[in-house]
Amino acid sequence: MNRKHFFSKLLLGSIGALFIKPTVNANDRPTQRINLASEYIAGFSYYDGPEIENLLSVNMMLNLNREPHNRYDKNAIEVFCGDAKLGYIPRNANVTIARLMDQGVEIEAQIVGLNPNAYPFGNVKTELWYNSNI
Repeated sequence: MNRKHFFSKLLLGSIGALFIKPTVNANDRPTQRINLASEYIAGFSYYDGPEIENLLSVNMMLNLNREPHNRYDKNAIEVFCGDAKLGYIPRNANVTIARLMDQGVEIEAQIVGLNPNAYPFGNVKTELWYNSNI
């Protein structure tokens, strides 16, 4: 390889590097936890809650299911522990959370407090949030 050929390859390689966009893995980006609510589960005593209450523990993650066709509350959000329905996010706290879920935002829910003596209300306190990339 002669000098002219070497420098042309070097120059073309350098120019090509300018057009390569570095990829950023979404997992490498810092996230910020946005707290939405800290609420007791509504309707706990009317669903599967009392049956599985002894299996619940603080810091346990819960599953949320948006229920837009609920005839009593168009912003209804069901709360599940596995397949067991525990109840709903209270109506006074679900509007913003329902809108975020409708936009595809993944909302996290976790048990932050248990009070079995608070029957029929206030048994399970949850915290809800989502993670935002900053």
